[in-house]
Amino acid sequence: MNLFPTAHILFGSFLLLLSTAKAQKNFTSEILGNPNQFSVFFEETLPITEVEIYQYNKADQSVLLENGYAKYQFENNNDWPPQGVNAVPTEVTVIFTQYPKHKSFWLTDYHWLLAKRLEELFSLDSALNDTSITYSIVMQTDCVNEFEAMQLFHGIEVKYRINEDEKVILEEEVQVTPKVKTSGSSTQAKKIKRFMARQKYYTDSAVYSVLDRHPEWQKSVMVIDWTGSMHGYGAEAVLWQAMNTSKSGIDKIALFNDGDKKKNRKKQLGRTGGIYIENTGSISKTVKLFNKVKNKGTGGDSPENDIEAIAAMLTDAPEADRVILIADNQSCIRDFVLVNCIDKPVHIVLCGTKKGVNSQYLNVAWRTGGSIHTKEYDIENIQELVLKDSLEIEGIRFMRTIDNLLLPENRFANRFGYCDRYYKAPRRKQTSRKRKEPKCYFTE
Repeated sequence: MNLFPTAHILFGSFLLLLSTAKAQKNFTSEILGNPNQFSVFFEETLPITEVEIYQYNKADQSVLLENGYAKYQFENNNDWPPQGVNAVPTEVTVIFTQYPKHKSFWLTDYHWLLAKRLEELFSLDSALNDTSITYSIVMQTDCVNEFEAMQLFHGIEVKYRINEDEKVILEEEVQVTPKVKTSGSSTQAKKIKRFMARQKYYTDSAVYSVLDRHPEWQKSVMVIDWTGSMHGYGAEAVLWQAMNTSKSGIDKIALFNDGDKKKNRKKQLGRTGGIYIENTGSISKTVKLFNKVKNKGTGGDSPENDIEAIAAMLTDAPEADRVILIADNQSCIRDFVLVNCIDKPVHIVLCGTKKGVNSQYLNVAWRTGGSIHTKEYDIENIQELVLKDSLEIEGIRFMRTIDNLLLPENRFANRFGYCDRYYKAPRRKQTSRKRKEPKCYFTE
């Protein structure tokens, strides 16, 4: 399908196309400022490829910059340029979702949004606007409504090559965590640092900071969301473990990738799979597990099977006193309705909290007697705050609803409303309309 209008080419835009071909910049301010006038230029400069769901290949030398649905400002500006290397950009891919199917029904002007995203990209780094770079568009098609469209990734992938002649630092010197005194094996820590440097896993030290603040978490197991955007945070958790073996109380870790590339329609509550468990004693085995689980799958759709992964871990380690969950704050919990099956406190380390705290994770912590943690703060007395009707996080007051959920008192402050659908069990075909409380069934 041709998503651009087929209007005739103005003589002036033809001349502009010729002139820009000779210039270093591919997109002039005139083109970006008048995207509808130069729609044919965009069509010829950015060919479109249609896919069901865009799959990001971490093995490539690339950086993924996220805009969000119908937005153009980046949520992770600091990810470009990549640290520790002299990156020379080679390809720019803009990722959209084709919803509605026909552009005449789109609420956001497509060409305007495309131009604004490119403007933001070039503001971030003017070197990304160059005739030597290949530009393209990927259009995702696996969505039938706006909610499904919102769950897909929207942003820009920048691929690059490394100029080896101007490499700025060695892998071992990459700064991935705060400078702290360690009590573990420096050799094991170096293994993780090298692994993170090779894979280009850079994070904001949120996980490391939280774990370092809570040495009292003994007889614990850790469950890590190991889908695409979470790889760096999971590696950071294991780095902390390697550097603090003498005081760590974490005996096992579980990585989950939400189904091992399973088709979205085949993902069932408690039976999605893609969960792998390992003892924390051997860092080499952990690194192998990282690669194994990543190769098995990176998530697919946005919601994840957090509760199933927690249950699988507790089945494997029933002697554990608590669970530490390294969670993606931006993703929904597809199997939240099974939370009552968890009988141990879940302490949740939230990653990606620029937009606030996702109430789904707040509810998991509250229901299990656990807690919420970010890089900046800990919320360890949720039950007490709920009883006093005084639970407030980053200026947003949460209230207990008649459905026994903690939600923002002001519904317009609910930035994660797209996850609300997962608070109830899905309707089953050929049964009564009334939703029944699901049973605690999990992958064997």
